Amino acid sequence: MTATLIGRNKGIVMKLGCKKRTKRRLGTMPSRHGATIVEFALVAPIFFILLFGGIEFATLSTIRATSHNAAYEGARKLVIPGADVTVGIAEAERIMSIIGVDPLAVTVTPNVITNNTREVTVSISIPYKDNAVFVPMFTGGLTIVSSTTLATERYDGIVAGP
Repeated sequence: MTATLIGRNKGIVMKLGCKKRTKRRLGTMPSRHGATIVEFALVAPIFFILLFGGIEFATLSTIRATSHNAAYEGARKLVIPGADVTVGIAEAERIMSIIGVDPLAVTVTPNVITNNTREVTVSISIPYKDNAVFVPMFTGGLTIVSSTTLATERYDGIVAGP
């Protein structure tokens, strides 16, 4: 007496009352030896280029956003009365050192802040090739430049309008 199973075990014939099971194949599948390696060899370079490119551009975006913030915070330190240029430069360099940006140039315009200074500009220039995570093959010789200009807090008294 034999029973044919239906469903997941379709194609397996068992004899009831016996412990022996035999598996019947309806057809043979072609050999796939080496197909996985070939597929991996085709897909892996594209996957890793996208992965490393994404990491590189995320780093670029982080440095860019932080440089904007550092220029702003450096300018904020300089708009108060009695501020010194070195304080603004030190603040910008401190903020950029948080994310590990090492070679950068911070410039302040004007070089000397007096009571007659109406606005202060802080500019930061960062060569990206020295701060890239991987080989900067995607960005080349990119230089990140951020600049912020703020009006100083000088009070000249009340001025009557025309």
